[in-house]
Amino acid sequence: MSRGMWKDVRRKTPLYVGFGATGVALTIPGAILPLLLRQWVMSDARGGVLLFCFYTMGTLGSYLARGRMNRSIARGALVTAAGALCLGWAGRWTAYSAIALYGLGLSMTMTSISLLLSQRFPVERRLVLTRLNLVWAIGAALGPWIALHAARGTSFGERQAILHAQHVLDGVAVFFVVAAAWGNWMEDSPTAVEARIPVGRNTREGSGVLGIPWPLLVLIFGATGVDAAAGGWLTAYAQRAGDSLGITIGAATFLWVGSLVSRVAHSTKWAARLPERAVLGASMVSMTAALVLLVAWPAGMATMVAAAVLGLAAGPVYPLVLAAALRHRENSTVFAIAGVGASLLPLATGGVSTWAHSLRAGLGVPLAAAVVMMIVVMASRSALEGKGEAVTEAFIGTLQEK
Repeated sequence: MSRGMWKDVRRKTPLYVGFGATGVALTIPGAILPLLLRQWVMSDARGGVLLFCFYTMGTLGSYLARGRMNRSIARGALVTAAGALCLGWAGRWTAYSAIALYGLGLSMTMTSISLLLSQRFPVERRLVLTRLNLVWAIGAALGPWIALHAARGTSFGERQAILHAQHVLDGVAVFFVVAAAWGNWMEDSPTAVEARIPVGRNTREGSGVLGIPWPLLVLIFGATGVDAAAGGWLTAYAQRAGDSLGITIGAATFLWVGSLVSRVAHSTKWAARLPERAVLGASMVSMTAALVLLVAWPAGMATMVAAAVLGLAAGPVYPLVLAAALRHRENSTVFAIAGVGASLLPLATGGVSTWAHSLRAGLGVPLAAAVVMMIVVMASRSALEGKGEAVTEAFIGTLQEK
């Protein structure tokens, strides 16, 4: 390995490790949600509010990644550490602010790392950020196992399992305190970034403030919403179905592993030749089928199979519709709608679950969203006109806006 290559490895590796850690940290709230609801004696509606706070503040956090990116990483890591510490020891009424702080810090950290790598390696930006996305997905797949494996052999709600969840969050806090110190110590980023999203630049003439076709807006809202609702509530759903802890952990893990595998597949040259509409159509049908299986047979291996299929189907959807939308207009509207979807559908899932006294009924919310998305894809032609190379390009935008 040449001296220059070794230097690049040393500059990239800590950022990859940090970004993988954000993948672990992002999936922990959903993994330990059943423990938290039981500890705080909360209904599913209040659990939905918790997830709403988490994802809403995450959307805001991406807009706060400004200035020197190494300093922005340090700020985001400190906020994440404070949020993890507060969440681990929060009470019933302080939980909302704790999880909001946690989501804010994670979003700042992820966005800052993405932008720093983009600045440092502009020539190989696509490759670097695609690898970064895959590292994040690996972390997300490990998150549920890290959060719950030590509780194996204990039932949910027992003090031992709750204490383990608190200790996991304390460990997250320690890691991100170290990351904050490293962010302040490492070399400055080459340029200061004051505004990440080019606002008001039209890619096609005649576009207005919302110059994006409505089918794409619906798909963007649904893509992030279904992902957040399924990922946030899957652990609680499997646990309430009476599954063993192994099945409960496996269901959440299979969801993220499926997403990882599909992202790897759709970043290849073979996938780049596939039409957008064909990829989205197959994904929507598979997502709907997976959610139907999840709701119809809420137990055992069927849950794990449904989770894996859902992850495989959902993996390329958001990057693909994001790229299609940005061909029409590049501004913050797309990302704001994505954030709203990720916030509202988990909230609605918890609300319906409480109203119907059944989380199974609550999961009808992402199922209904998947059906609507499938109909929109089938009915839309002009809005989905590109080839699949947009998937790989969109990984850059996805990473920068998480």
